[in-house]
Amino acid sequence: MRRHTRLKSQPGKGRVLTLGVFDGVHIGHAVIFKTLIQKARQLGVPAAVMTFYEHPHKTLAPDKRPPRLANQEQCLARMRTLGIDEVFLVRFSRTFAAILAEDFIRRILVKWLKVRHVVIGKDFIFGRHGHGNAALLKKMGKALGFGVTEVNPIRRRQGVVSSSALRRMVAAGEMEKARMLLGWPYTLHGKVVHGDGRGSKIGLPTANIKTLHEIVPQPGTYAVVVRLGGITRPGLCHIGKRPTFHKWGPQTIEVHIPGWRGKLYGRYMAVEFLARLRGEQIFVCAGALLKQVEKDWARAQKLWTKHRVGNTIMQ
Repeated sequence: MRRHTRLKSQPGKGRVLTLGVFDGVHIGHAVIFKTLIQKARQLGVPAAVMTFYEHPHKTLAPDKRPPRLANQEQCLARMRTLGIDEVFLVRFSRTFAAILAEDFIRRILVKWLKVRHVVIGKDFIFGRHGHGNAALLKKMGKALGFGVTEVNPIRRRQGVVSSSALRRMVAAGEMEKARMLLGWPYTLHGKVVHGDGRGSKIGLPTANIKTLHEIVPQPGTYAVVVRLGGITRPGLCHIGKRPTFHKWGPQTIEVHIPGWRGKLYGRYMAVEFLARLRGEQIFVCAGALLKQVEKDWARAQKLWTKHRVGNTIMQ
């Protein structure tokens, strides 16, 4: 997948393009991309996405900017997996925001990107003050030689699939629902840092994760899959303030990987969340905590079997 970091005139015979934030690249976005790719293959041109380094609200209304559901590299990796040929990464500046919708179509879409077709989601808007819409695209497309396809939103029992709905699910710890609507497990990336070593002292060693992700699931214990380099392991992740030992200290993200013997400090890992097993609890002693972890482990076994994370991968 080619990555363009500057908007400028492109060579070639054009492309089919979709535009948007696409935070999380969820199943609704995947439907847009499927339509995009099908049209691109029909026309024999690349399937392209125009997206942004940061959410437009960071420039236009910083106090309303939503936390990111996934970081940029996660989103780009998903786009690559789904078959996108090229991505245009745009810095949403005030200068960019001030471009008139008609000028955006003529100069950027037609003159520079040579669009043959544009695929958009329902209620898509663009240009200064959001005055550009599907009707304008279709009208100017007829005059300038490109087509337009609108894709309806995807609905599930929880309602319309959207990044905002998924942010609420993840923050609430509803990881199974979130996984269904994302199309992939919600994943935190982070660096393993030193903790206080208390877990190792009671026979429950954990890796403390420092992450830059903006949405962390609510406190509790989760069944997770850990990816470390080329190794995949099942694990348990505890998010919370460890009240059993610290009387509500600072929140930590700790991952227990049974059977792990190697060094972890300073390494980066991906933690994929499968399901929330329980909320945060206070235990009378370390022994009671260890017994609960055994129960958590037993409950998580079915999830790991379902997701094919077992002994064959653990070896």
